[in-house]
Amino acid sequence: MKQIVILSGKGGTGKTFVSASLACIAEQCVIADCDVDAANLHLLLHPELTATYKFTGGRIAKVSSDQCTGCGLCVESCRFDALDMTQNPSGGKIARVDAIACEGCGVCGLVCPEKAFTFHKSDSGRWFTAETSYGPMVHAHLFAGEENSGKLVQEVRTKARETGEEQNREYVLIDGPPGTGCAVMSAMTGVDLVVLTTEPTLAGIHDAKRVVQLASHFHIPVGMIVNKSTINKEKTAELKKYAEDQNIQYLGEIPYEKKVVDSVADLQPYVCVHDDDVSQRLRDIWQRISEVVSH
Repeated sequence: MKQIVILSGKGGTGKTFVSASLACIAEQCVIADCDVDAANLHLLLHPELTATYKFTGGRIAKVSSDQCTGCGLCVESCRFDALDMTQNPSGGKIARVDAIACEGCGVCGLVCPEKAFTFHKSDSGRWFTAETSYGPMVHAHLFAGEENSGKLVQEVRTKARETGEEQNREYVLIDGPPGTGCAVMSAMTGVDLVVLTTEPTLAGIHDAKRVVQLASHFHIPVGMIVNKSTINKEKTAELKKYAEDQNIQYLGEIPYEKKVVDSVADLQPYVCVHDDDVSQRLRDIWQRISEVVSH
C-alpha cells in the first residue's frame, strides 16, 4: 500500500482542490485529511460519519484549593506565566492556573511543598471515520487554541493506514497541512511520495522550496504540480526549471480557471462535475503519480 501526501508550503495554492480531485480519480484509495487545524476536505467530499473519537492532547495543571497555602513558589517557577495568585473565599491567597497558557511541564508540582497540583489530559479535539463516494475517509477537528496537532495528525494517519490494510486498498491519499511545521512533518514521515502543489508567485516559490528541503531531509521523493499556472508564465517556467535542477518529478500544470473557483464554492470536486481540459490534466497527473510510486 502506497502513501501519498499532498503538501503546499503555504495556504491558498489549491492543495485541497487537488486532493479532492485526485480522491475522485484514484481507485482503491483511503482518504486522510491531515490539515487538522483547519480541515476542509470533508466539505468537498461530503463524508457520512461512521464513528467519532475523542482526542486528548497535552496535560493541564490543576490546583487543590484545600491543599494550597498560597506560598507563591509555583508562580515564581512557572516560565510560561500560567500561574498567578488570587483571593480564596477565606481571605487568603491561592494559586490559580491559566489553562490556555499552561504547557503541562509539571514544574509547579515539583516545587509545591504541599503537593497541591495534579495534572489531567486536556480535551483537545475529535477525529472521525467516515465513508465517501470515493472511499473511506479519516479526518479530524482540533479545538480552537489547542496544541499537539502533530499528535492528532498521527492518529488520523494510523487509522487511515489500518483501514487501508483491512480493506486491501492500494493507496492512502493524505491532504496535508500548509507550512513546514510539526504537523507537516507528522503528515509526511514515511510516505512514498510528496506531491507539492504550488503556485507561480514569489511566496509560492519560496515556500515550495522549503517543503522540498524538508522532504530532502527525510529522503522522501517529491513531485510538483503548478496550479494556476497561467497567472504568471515566467514564474511557472522558473518552477519547472527548479524542479529539473532538483531532480523533482514535474507532474503537470493546471491553468487558472474561474470554473475551478466556482466548483469549490459549490462544494464539489472539480472532476466530478466537469469533463474538460482541467479534468484531463488532473487525470494525467494522477497517472504520473501512480507510475512514480509503483517504481
